[in-house]
Amino acid sequence: MLCALFAAGAMTLLAAPLASARERTPPARWTPALEAEAARLETQLAKHKPARGGALHVRLAFGAEADLDLYVTDPRAETIYFANERAAAGGRLLADARCDSPSPRIEEVVFAAPLPGSYRVGVDYMLYRAKCGEQPAVVAYVLAIDTPAGRRFERGLARRGLFDAQRVAITLPE
Repeated sequence: MLCALFAAGAMTLLAAPLASARERTPPARWTPALEAEAARLETQLAKHKPARGGALHVRLAFGAEADLDLYVTDPRAETIYFANERAAAGGRLLADARCDSPSPRIEEVVFAAPLPGSYRVGVDYMLYRAKCGEQPAVVAYVLAIDTPAGRRFERGLARRGLFDAQRVAITLPE
Protein backbone atom coordinates (compact mmCIF):
# COMPACT_ATOMS: atom_id res chain seq x y z
CA MET A 1 0.00 0.00 0.00
CA LEU A 2 2.76 2.42 0.98
CA CYS A 3 4.62 1.62 -2.24
CA ALA A 4 1.48 2.36 -4.26
CA LEU A 5 1.02 5.74 -2.52
CA PHE A 6 4.69 6.59 -3.05
CA ALA A 7 4.48 5.64 -6.72
CA ALA A 8 1.33 7.74 -7.17
CA GLY A 9 3.01 10.70 -5.46
CA ALA A 10 6.13 10.33 -7.58
CA MET A 11 4.02 10.24 -10.74
CA THR A 12 2.27 13.43 -9.65
CA LEU A 13 5.62 15.13 -9.10
CA LEU A 14 6.96 13.92 -12.42
CA ALA A 15 3.83 15.00 -14.23
CA ALA A 16 3.89 18.50 -12.72
CA PRO A 17 5.27 21.02 -15.21
CA LEU A 18 8.61 22.52 -14.30
CA ALA A 19 8.47 26.23 -13.58
CA SER A 20 10.08 28.27 -16.32
CA ALA A 21 12.63 30.98 -15.56
CA ARG A 22 9.95 33.56 -16.32
CA GLU A 23 7.70 32.08 -13.62
CA ARG A 24 10.53 31.94 -11.04
CA THR A 25 11.72 35.50 -11.70
CA PRO A 26 9.62 38.25 -10.16
CA PRO A 27 7.83 40.57 -12.57
CA ALA A 28 9.88 43.60 -13.56
CA ARG A 29 8.41 46.76 -12.06
CA TRP A 30 9.86 50.24 -12.13
CA THR A 31 10.76 51.57 -8.69
CA PRO A 32 12.10 55.04 -7.85
CA ALA A 33 15.60 53.53 -7.49
CA LEU A 34 15.40 51.83 -10.91
CA GLU A 35 14.03 55.03 -12.49
CA ALA A 36 16.95 57.00 -11.02
CA GLU A 37 19.43 54.41 -12.29
CA ALA A 38 17.93 54.54 -15.81
CA ALA A 39 18.11 58.36 -15.80
CA ARG A 40 21.78 58.20 -14.74
CA LEU A 41 22.56 55.67 -17.47
CA GLU A 42 20.79 57.75 -20.13
CA THR A 43 22.80 60.81 -19.08
CA GLN A 44 26.01 58.78 -19.46
CA LEU A 45 24.99 57.53 -22.92
CA ALA A 46 24.02 61.04 -24.05
CA LYS A 47 27.69 62.04 -23.62
CA HIS A 48 28.74 59.68 -26.43
CA LYS A 49 29.04 61.24 -29.86
CA PRO A 50 26.31 60.20 -32.33
CA ALA A 51 27.22 57.81 -35.13
CA ARG A 52 28.43 59.46 -38.33
CA GLY A 53 28.18 58.74 -42.02
CA GLY A 54 25.01 56.67 -41.96
CA ALA A 55 26.26 54.12 -39.41
CA LEU A 56 24.03 52.09 -37.12
CA HIS A 57 25.41 52.18 -33.59
CA VAL A 58 23.69 50.42 -30.68
CA ARG A 59 24.84 50.83 -27.07
CA LEU A 60 23.54 49.03 -24.00
CA ALA A 61 24.29 50.65 -20.62
CA PHE A 62 23.71 49.04 -17.24
CA GLY A 63 25.15 49.68 -13.83
CA ALA A 64 24.07 47.02 -11.37
CA GLU A 65 26.34 44.18 -10.27
CA ALA A 66 25.13 42.06 -13.15
CA ASP A 67 26.19 41.02 -16.62
CA LEU A 68 23.72 41.96 -19.34
CA ASP A 69 24.43 41.08 -22.95
CA LEU A 70 23.56 43.02 -26.10
CA TYR A 71 22.36 41.13 -29.20
CA VAL A 72 21.85 42.80 -32.59
CA THR A 73 20.45 40.72 -35.45
CA ASP A 74 20.95 42.12 -38.96
CA PRO A 75 18.68 41.79 -42.05
CA ARG A 76 20.52 38.60 -43.06
CA ALA A 77 19.52 37.03 -39.69
CA GLU A 78 23.09 36.97 -38.33
CA THR A 79 23.37 37.99 -34.69
CA ILE A 80 26.26 39.90 -33.20
CA TYR A 81 26.90 39.27 -29.51
CA PHE A 82 29.74 38.20 -27.20
CA ALA A 83 30.22 34.82 -28.95
CA ASN A 84 29.91 36.17 -32.52
CA GLU A 85 31.77 39.47 -32.63
CA ARG A 86 31.63 40.07 -36.40
CA ALA A 87 28.90 39.62 -38.99
CA ALA A 88 29.32 39.03 -42.72
CA ALA A 89 27.19 42.15 -43.30
CA GLY A 90 29.89 44.28 -41.65
CA GLY A 91 28.65 44.67 -38.11
CA ARG A 92 30.92 44.13 -35.15
CA LEU A 93 30.94 44.08 -31.38
CA LEU A 94 33.10 46.97 -30.13
CA ALA A 95 32.69 46.42 -26.39
CA ASP A 96 31.47 43.61 -24.14
CA ALA A 97 31.09 44.71 -20.50
CA ARG A 98 30.95 42.28 -17.59
CA CYS A 99 29.93 42.57 -13.96
CA ASP A 100 33.52 43.33 -12.98
CA SER A 101 33.78 46.19 -15.52
CA PRO A 102 33.62 49.74 -14.19
CA SER A 103 30.16 51.30 -13.99
CA PRO A 104 28.40 52.31 -16.11
CA ARG A 105 28.91 49.16 -18.11
CA ILE A 106 28.45 49.82 -21.83
CA GLU A 107 28.28 47.25 -24.62
CA GLU A 108 28.46 48.44 -28.23
CA VAL A 109 27.64 47.06 -31.67
CA VAL A 110 28.28 49.09 -34.82
CA PHE A 111 27.51 48.66 -38.51
CA ALA A 112 29.62 51.25 -40.35
CA ALA A 113 27.65 50.75 -43.58
CA PRO A 114 24.41 49.05 -42.51
CA LEU A 115 22.33 47.11 -44.98
CA PRO A 116 18.79 48.32 -45.53
CA GLY A 117 16.19 46.19 -43.80
CA SER A 118 15.11 45.08 -40.34
CA TYR A 119 17.36 44.82 -37.31
CA ARG A 120 16.42 43.37 -33.92
CA VAL A 121 18.02 44.47 -30.68
CA GLY A 122 17.85 42.09 -27.73
CA VAL A 123 19.03 42.09 -24.13
CA ASP A 124 19.94 38.99 -22.16
CA TYR A 125 20.41 38.68 -18.41
CA MET A 126 22.08 35.33 -17.92
CA LEU A 127 23.15 34.02 -14.53
CA TYR A 128 26.88 34.18 -13.82
CA ARG A 129 26.99 33.45 -10.10
CA ALA A 130 30.57 32.17 -10.28
CA LYS A 131 31.78 35.48 -11.75
CA CYS A 132 29.27 37.99 -10.44
CA GLY A 133 28.06 36.58 -7.12
CA GLU A 134 24.42 37.06 -6.21
CA GLN A 135 22.80 39.28 -8.82
CA PRO A 136 19.71 41.44 -8.41
CA ALA A 137 16.43 40.02 -9.75
CA VAL A 138 15.77 43.12 -11.88
CA VAL A 139 18.29 45.48 -13.48
CA ALA A 140 17.60 48.81 -15.21
CA TYR A 141 19.26 49.41 -18.55
CA VAL A 142 19.19 51.95 -21.36
CA LEU A 143 19.71 51.41 -25.08
CA ALA A 144 21.05 54.27 -27.21
CA ILE A 145 20.39 53.65 -30.89
CA ASP A 146 22.02 55.86 -33.51
CA THR A 147 20.69 55.51 -37.04
CA PRO A 148 21.04 57.78 -40.07
CA ALA A 149 17.70 59.30 -38.94
CA GLY A 150 19.06 60.27 -35.50
CA ARG A 151 19.40 58.98 -31.95
CA ARG A 152 16.80 57.44 -29.70
CA PHE A 153 16.90 56.04 -26.20
CA GLU A 154 14.97 53.05 -24.90
CA ARG A 155 14.75 52.26 -21.21
CA GLY A 156 14.08 48.77 -19.98
CA LEU A 157 14.17 46.33 -17.11
CA ALA A 158 16.04 43.05 -17.46
CA ARG A 159 14.83 40.11 -15.41
CA ARG A 160 17.44 37.66 -14.14
CA GLY A 161 17.67 34.55 -16.29
CA LEU A 162 15.56 35.89 -19.17
CA PHE A 163 16.38 36.79 -22.76
CA ASP A 164 14.35 39.54 -24.44
CA ALA A 165 15.22 38.63 -28.04
CA GLN A 166 13.45 41.62 -29.59
CA ARG A 167 13.49 44.54 -27.24
CA VAL A 168 13.63 47.00 -30.14
CA ALA A 169 13.04 46.64 -33.88
CA ILE A 170 14.80 49.00 -36.30
CA THR A 171 14.10 49.30 -40.01
CA LEU A 172 16.58 51.09 -42.23
CA PRO A 173 15.23 52.19 -45.63
CA GLU A 174 16.89 51.50 -48.98
